[in-house]
Parts: sequence; C-alpha cells; structure tokens
Amino acid sequence: MKFVKKRNIIIALFAIFIILFLGVWLSVDYLAHRFYPLEYLGEIKDNSAKYSLEPSQVAAIIYEESKFDPDVVSSQDAIGLMQILPNTANLLAKDLEVDNLWRDDLFVPSINIKFGTCYFKQLLDRYNGDQDLALAAYNAGFGAVDKAEKNINNLPQETQEFVKRVRKTERVYVTLYPDKLGADEVDELNFWQ
Repeated sequence: MKFVKKRNIIIALFAIFIILFLGVWLSVDYLAHRFYPLEYLGEIKDNSAKYSLEPSQVAAIIYEESKFDPDVVSSQDAIGLMQILPNTANLLAKDLEVDNLWRDDLFVPSINIKFGTCYFKQLLDRYNGDQDLALAAYNAGFGAVDKAEKNINNLPQETQEFVKRVRKTERVYVTLYPDKLGADEVDELNFWQ
C-alpha cells in the first residue's frame, strides 16, 4: 500500500512539474512576442525586398527607433516608425518620385517604412555594405560617421549603443519570427552578448 501511495505522489509531482514547465515556457514565449511586436509586416517585407534588405533588420530598426509606435516624434523632430527627419524625407522624396510630401505624411506607416528603407539602403551603399557604419549613420547622420573617419569607436556612446541594440534586436526578431521574416538560419540567441 505504501508503494502505491509513493508512486502516486511521484506521478502527481511529475505532472505538476510538467504543467509548471509548460506554463513558464508558454508565458516566456507569449511575453517575448508581446515585448517584441511585429506589425506592418507587409510593408516591412515589400520594402526590404525592394532594397535588398533583411526584413529582420528593418524590424529591429523600427523597434529601436519607435517600438512600433507610428506617432513618435523625437526631440530632433524625427517622425514615425523609422524616425525620419523631414529634411531627409524631402531629399528622399525626389529619389522616390513622391510629389507634395507633407510632414504629417511621415506618420503613415507605409510611407515612413518606404522612406526609412530607402534611406538605410542609401547608407549601406555609401559605406560599401558595412552594416554597422550604415546603422551608425542612420542614428547620428552620415556627416558624423564621415567626420569620425568611419570608425564607430570615434562616435558618441549613444550611437555605438544604438548599433549594438539594433544588431541584438535583429537576432531577437530572427529567433521569434523565423517564418514571417523569411529567416533561413536561426542562430542561437544569447541575451548576454
């Protein structure tokens, strides 16, 4: 009789352990997706394809610039999801053949992502595909990167941290959304790097 009782207790404890494990695992997955949302997927994928960019990197830039809030305006007057400056947008409008661009148009996600991806592609081209330099220029401006002699260590700490955050966030997006972002290879995510 004692053996049956011990066995039942062991089975019950094992079942509780499994239930707790699944609950924690599902909660972590839920929270990860909640803290790293993926909105405007169509616009991200379409514009990434148009400019030969990785959708996960575009999503990471949007996350780090605005946390996917299309109504954000920075203290420098950068607007929307990808934090486009109105002067930069006016220069890009010519390349994108957009007439009559208004400041408020940059709050429209499809327009903002179109301009942001075009600009990031121009920066990648300017720096011969060097993603870190392009990200630094996206954050601090290409003038600052050129003045720093294309050396990230010569840039302000804020810009260096921005580059690191975007690179890390890109890995998070690849890990959380491999099917949606078309990731072929998912590296193991290390939150401590």
